[in-house]
Amino acid sequence: MPIDMPTSPGFTDCEWGLETNTQTFESPLTRAVQRVKLGGDRWTATYALPRMNKAQAAPWIAFFLQCQGRFNAFHAFDPDRKTPRGIATGTPLVNGGSQTGSTLTIDGCAANVAGWLLAGDYFGVNGELHQLTSPANTNGSGQTTLYFQPPLRTSPADNAALTLVKPTCPMILSDDVQGKWRCDRNGVYEAKTFSAMEVF
Repeated sequence: MPIDMPTSPGFTDCEWGLETNTQTFESPLTRAVQRVKLGGDRWTATYALPRMNKAQAAPWIAFFLQCQGRFNAFHAFDPDRKTPRGIATGTPLVNGGSQTGSTLTIDGCAANVAGWLLAGDYFGVNGELHQLTSPANTNGSGQTTLYFQPPLRTSPADNAALTLVKPTCPMILSDDVQGKWRCDRNGVYEAKTFSAMEVF
């Protein structure tokens, strides 16, 4: 079960994004380039923490101890987009099983809403994190189709619930020394960053 990150103090900034997995082949004769899209796209993050006193740093130190380097996963999220920009009302559920790819039909949303979700909004389903590439507008039955990246890795079950507020994905630290700290003689912990990558 992934670990929850402490909520306080919050991050001062974050570098977050999707690492796409591709290959290119360039002809030595014509320099024509062939491009191949592979699976395995993953979210990556570098979080920055502020200077802290001992009491503030203690939950974060415990968090890194729980991670045990790259062994245990934690719930990671984009701190700049914890809530959607769209209306996002209703109780969204997957509408039909065996869905694959970069689209997902859902129902249970508020009906007849333009901009129910907007491009850039995140949603979570089936333990996966996805980001919309275009707006989602609902019809009179509260149905819509989401267009997003990365593609679904596994098909969610019919009526599986979507998470729209602070959706997460499991990440591990990028190496076994991310939990190191620098502390001065007055017990002030210096600002630090740590990097992580999605696992699945």
